[in-house]
Amino acid sequence: MNIIEMKDLVFAYEDKTVALKDVNLSIKRGEKVAIVGPNGAGKSTLLNVLAGFRMPFSGKVFVDGKELTQSSADSIRRDIGLIFQDPEDQIFMPTVEEDVAFGPRNLRLDNIDSRVQAALRATGIEQLAKRKLHKLSYGMKKRVAIAGILAMDPKVLLLDEPTSGLDPRARSELVKLLKGMDKTMLIATHDIEAAAEIVDRAIVLNVSIVVEGTMRDIIMKKEVLDQAGLEMPPVSKLFGVLDSMGYPVETLPVSMDQAVAELTKVIEREGRHLHAHVHEHDHTEDAKHAHKHIVPRKGADDART
Repeated sequence: MNIIEMKDLVFAYEDKTVALKDVNLSIKRGEKVAIVGPNGAGKSTLLNVLAGFRMPFSGKVFVDGKELTQSSADSIRRDIGLIFQDPEDQIFMPTVEEDVAFGPRNLRLDNIDSRVQAALRATGIEQLAKRKLHKLSYGMKKRVAIAGILAMDPKVLLLDEPTSGLDPRARSELVKLLKGMDKTMLIATHDIEAAAEIVDRAIVLNVSIVVEGTMRDIIMKKEVLDQAGLEMPPVSKLFGVLDSMGYPVETLPVSMDQAVAELTKVIEREGRHLHAHVHEHDHTEDAKHAHKHIVPRKGADDART
């Protein structure tokens, strides 16, 4: 069953600038979907419409069977949890547990303490319950913002650029966290490598939906990436190089997990060790280039020399 349905959605600002045009989108319960596209494509606007903070100019939006209208917006907001790009826009109480408790308390939900503890555990920050918010790292603040939404137990999570501003370790930890959550998610992002780890499929948006499919389908279409202002993930580029050097891969990986699986297949198929050398030559202007050689090395003894 689809938990989200958009039919011919159009949204325009007061100055008549069209931000979304003829958007048709269905998301199944439990599905994780990425929205990717250039700046100004309408990604954040789409999330705000879904969350009931903006009303469509025309078309229809349904959340769990309820149509979004002025009168139903408050009810729909209880089913939707929107997590902003900047956690500072969302968290404001003195301590972590007070902030996570704010939403459930404001909605007068029951079992607030157990809700807070469950949300803190789900985001891996139970040890920070008494910590002052202003002393937290940016990555931890993002987790607090997510915990505050989870404590209200929404049916759908909407995340606006969740990995933005994070260092590599915090980004990796957040990707793992989102990947493991059993929630319907719609993620607006430029980070297609992170999205590939998390989502089931992706939508390229540029006011209208340009294309949708698996992340691999989208990454393989250079013209789509160019239109969306995106680049192929480094891991995909690397395996493209391997393929061109005589080590074909069955499926081009778009995430690290997929890359490990594909590399294992290559090594098992070749029955030998792969050893990569990168040589850089800059003796002359014409010779300023990098050569990447994949050199097979047979036998365990060779591997130790």
